[in-house]
This record gives sequence, C-alpha cells and structure tokens, in this order.
Amino acid sequence: MSEAIEIYKANNHEEASSCLSNLIATNISESKSNDFSIGLSGGNTPKLAYSMMLNDISDFSNITLWTIDDRWLPLTDENSNQKMINSNFGKTNAKILPIKYSGENPHEDAELYSLSLKENINKFDSGVIGLGDDGHIASLFPNTAGLKENEKLFIANEVNIISKWRISSTFNLLSKITNLYLFVTGENKKEILSKALNGSDLPVNKLLEMREKTVIITDLDI
Repeated sequence: MSEAIEIYKANNHEEASSCLSNLIATNISESKSNDFSIGLSGGNTPKLAYSMMLNDISDFSNITLWTIDDRWLPLTDENSNQKMINSNFGKTNAKILPIKYSGENPHEDAELYSLSLKENINKFDSGVIGLGDDGHIASLFPNTAGLKENEKLFIANEVNIISKWRISSTFNLLSKITNLYLFVTGENKKEILSKALNGSDLPVNKLLEMREKTVIITDLDI
C-alpha cells in the first residue's frame, strides 16, 4: 500500500465518526494560525461525526466552514448538502461560506463560490470527503467533464443524478487540502474501497495519486 495513504481502522461507524471528529479537533489545536478552514461534505455518512465535532471543538470563532460539493438545488430542498451543513453548524459562531443557488446558471454559481473561497480562505487546512459506489469523490463522477478540469477551484459538473448539475470542488482544490479525510463506512462500500486501495482508474485514485498524503477512516476490514 502506498505510503501516501494512512488508514484508521474503527470497529463501527460510531467509532469511526469519533475518530474523524477527534482528528479534526487535533488539527485545530495544533494549528499555529489564527484561523482554520474545514471543507465539509454532505450525505448521511458524516452526520454523526459533525454532531460530535460540536462537542470536540471548544471554539468555532476562528473557524471557516466551506462546502466540498452540492447538488444544484435550492437551499430548501431536502437533498441540499448546504442545508445539512447549516443545520449542524448554524448555531455555532463559525464562519460558514455557503454555496449559493441562483437558479439561473450553475457555471456562474461555481465561479462565484471559487471567488468566495479565494477572498475568505488563505489555507485549506482540513477536509472531509466520502466515496461513492462508483468511485466518485465530491461530485467528480466517472465519465463526466469535471474530471478534466485542472485549474479552477470549483466547477459545475453535469451528472444527472438527483439533480442535473452539481457544484463541485476540483481535483486541483482537493489536492491543496493539508489534512484530507476519506471517510468510508458500511459494508456496501467494501468493494469500492478495496478497488481504490488496490489501484484502479477511478476518480478517487486520481486524487490519491495527486496528494502527498490522504487519511482513510473506515470501519471495514480491508
């Protein structure tokens, strides 16, 4: 296995969630900067870890939270990642940088979010991503145009799954995150995680090859 991959093996999802929360809290406590940024993914998998972070992180006042990717949908939609992130962290004093939905042009919304990150974040400290059954990370799905973008921070990527468009971090941005956590739990992810760790032509593998180090947190025997 590549030295660029570090694996934390947990016994179950709760233990894995606690591990993720504690690692991010440790990153914050060890940071020598006056501000700290965390990229957050949506979905059900990280919800427990996010609730644990509310207890493990004592002070959110110097923390900026940004969103790894989202479906191009109104904030009121139940499938909105931004809605989930806001519901978990909205009562903290963290600075939340939301992906905004104009309903008019996903490409312009992606560009506006890129500008927002450039204006508000000096360094991408920590980030949480999951792993899709098809090997996608963020909203970079196999056989989509977004896989070819190497310069921008955010793009609109046409995926036609739940929503036609997704607003997503690029490989370029994900490669810049100092502490990136690939959070993968549940037996249904065992096959795809095994493929990723044994080398394949999946989006997750492209990212792993670009990064000096990626931490995988899982409850799977791999």
